[in-house]
Amino acid sequence: MGITKESLSDIREEFEKAHKKIDEDARNDPPTEPFRSHYAARDILQSVQRKLKDLAETLDEGSDARLTVRCILANVLKDIGRISIFTEELGNGELVLVEALGLVREERERPQAVNGYVEVLNQLGILQCNLGNFEESKGFLDLANEAYEGAKGGGVEPLTISDLFGSKDEVEKGKGQLLLEKNHTLTLYYLAQVYGYLEDLTGSARFCHLTLKRQLNYNDFEHVDWALNAATLSQYYFPQNHLSQARHLLAAASYMLDRFEEEVIPKETNSALKAEKIETHRHRSADIARCWAKYGIHILATSKERLCKDDDEDGGAGKVGLSPVREIDRFIGLDGLSAYEDQVADEFCLTLEDAKLVMLNGLSWLGKAKDYYTKETEASQYAKIVQDVASLYKHLAFFDDDEDNQCKLYKRCVDQLEDLDSVLNATYYQTICREVWYELGLTYGKMLDVKLSKLETVERPTPHALNKINHLCEKSIAKFQKFIESYKIPLDTLEIPASPAIDPAELQPILFAYFHIGRLYYKVITPDKRLQLNNVQNSFRYYHHFVKQCEANEAVAAHLGAEMGVCKEMSQLLPLKIKKLISEIND
Repeated sequence: MGITKESLSDIREEFEKAHKKIDEDARNDPPTEPFRSHYAARDILQSVQRKLKDLAETLDEGSDARLTVRCILANVLKDIGRISIFTEELGNGELVLVEALGLVREERERPQAVNGYVEVLNQLGILQCNLGNFEESKGFLDLANEAYEGAKGGGVEPLTISDLFGSKDEVEKGKGQLLLEKNHTLTLYYLAQVYGYLEDLTGSARFCHLTLKRQLNYNDFEHVDWALNAATLSQYYFPQNHLSQARHLLAAASYMLDRFEEEVIPKETNSALKAEKIETHRHRSADIARCWAKYGIHILATSKERLCKDDDEDGGAGKVGLSPVREIDRFIGLDGLSAYEDQVADEFCLTLEDAKLVMLNGLSWLGKAKDYYTKETEASQYAKIVQDVASLYKHLAFFDDDEDNQCKLYKRCVDQLEDLDSVLNATYYQTICREVWYELGLTYGKMLDVKLSKLETVERPTPHALNKINHLCEKSIAKFQKFIESYKIPLDTLEIPASPAIDPAELQPILFAYFHIGRLYYKVITPDKRLQLNNVQNSFRYYHHFVKQCEANEAVAAHLGAEMGVCKEMSQLLPLKIKKLISEIND
């Protein structure tokens, strides 16, 4: 016995009614009953489920008619499972999805079954991913991937659920294949997430890029989401020094946001929705601008690292880890993308002029980001942007051989951070404030080194020059001490408190601060013997406590070998200096 179009018409009508409740009616559900339409849809689908089971019993085993009904039933169960998961009944949802999978597993290569099979596997993969069962999730998604490859390789012409409800003459040519492609894109999207959770970042990046390409190829994307995903993916590539690929992704992200502004926003007729889209565009444009700036900061920082390599190491420039990778997997169909790419280099800097172009590009992007993230509305994000501005100035100083220019760039860096320090409440933004204090301590120290270098070339330094040296020492010491005190460490004893325990990752910068302060006290220039004695005693105190803490924390000390050697040596030499000064004062 076969089935007719009429025998499925009532079932189809109920199926479509259930989907209308999910797709349309649910938008108007009251906050007190957020799942009302979903529950109603599930009731309808469960009624459809019973009718399909009854119909299947009347059909010959192994017939195409019975297979069609089973495939429709699998789709219905899939939807019931999705609703159960949405309404937070995860266990029940999983059971229903497994039942749906059993209906189509054996027939997965048939046109009626392949889309339903892939969709059920995707839903099981998504569920396990959300539950944190990443290996299980990957297993389901791998099966979905295999089913897609099998269908493509076997020349199967898959059907949609609408095709299953109609007659052979009513099959919409190509719709089933398009649905399979869309389902496969979802498989790849979640494989990207799962590989990320499994800490296979290379695999995650590969699947993410495949997803973005397919979304473009099948015109199946939301402009803003696509742009954000492309920009986020760039943040994987440029730390690997795949600069061309990272720049291409960022350019594509900016291109897509511009299309959203030019093509999508003007077509919106609802004033409230239009305002919402404009705000979304401003917000995400600022986020992608920050990604561009991070790309520039990476280029400057890594360029410095390459140039600092010792000559006997062959400069490092020939090493894969510090050489830009030229490989690129380009998107197809984004006309005019080169205009976005050409605004900044995709190679490391060798000269001041190279570095200045990258730095100015980064400043431009951060200026756009600050238009959205202001200190009044988004203090944390504003602070991160200002820190990036300061980083650009600091990195550029490395490329400038002129000591006066170096100091000017460090001064700009300091001005940015000091302004930030003045507006942030240390109670609410403690982590950021610690970063700012530490960076200020380092930057004042760099300015000090430049001034001391200049002083070596002068026979008789002026009082102003000496005062400048001491002022920079004082500023650097003050910032490092502020950083230390934020961990409840008393400056008179420098003893690390046992409670609350300080994480080893945080103990390392604290000890670095000890090291720097010990060095800074020793750099202060004064003819007054008593002040000299006080400074040398303070220098010894910080060096001594550095050594003491390293000996008590071997794991941290392993990362401070060079500094440990200096501090041990100074801890032996400074008592002699102290003894000599005391003798001179008493004479």
